[in-house]
Amino acid sequence: MEYRHDLHEGTSTFAALVAALIVVATGLAWAGEGSISVTSVDAMLKQNPLQAAGPTAKVSGSSQAGNSELQVIEMSQIKLHHHDQEDHIVYVARGRGILRMGEKGQETREVKPGDIINLPRGVPHGFEKQGDENLVLLVVATAGWKPLEDTKFYE
Repeated sequence: MEYRHDLHEGTSTFAALVAALIVVATGLAWAGEGSISVTSVDAMLKQNPLQAAGPTAKVSGSSQAGNSELQVIEMSQIKLHHHDQEDHIVYVARGRGILRMGEKGQETREVKPGDIINLPRGVPHGFEKQGDENLVLLVVATAGWKPLEDTKFYE
């Protein structure tokens, strides 16, 4: 399996994806099937923070538009895993860390705010923060996926 290492290559893809989400949300609002809402990552993290004595990662908030979902994930570590049914696009909003890839996590890459990571289904990956600040990841995924059924951990 081949892994692409250019984390900046997907910048225009991510921008197009965000624009598409906005168009879908706006279209739903105009069709009377939904409404436009505005919140912030700060508000989501404040309402649902990662506790020091609790799990190492959590979804602090999410927003859906059509068939897509944006999850705000705060984490100190996410163990090496893959998804059989789900592709992700991950935007690093805060913190610095290490992305581990491959079945044994043998490939590593530093990640920092502004990085965009394309994680195709079936590709093993995990994250670990570096320093005191937790990583905050914005993850675009298909709405309604079942992470507990779809996620396979290696460790």
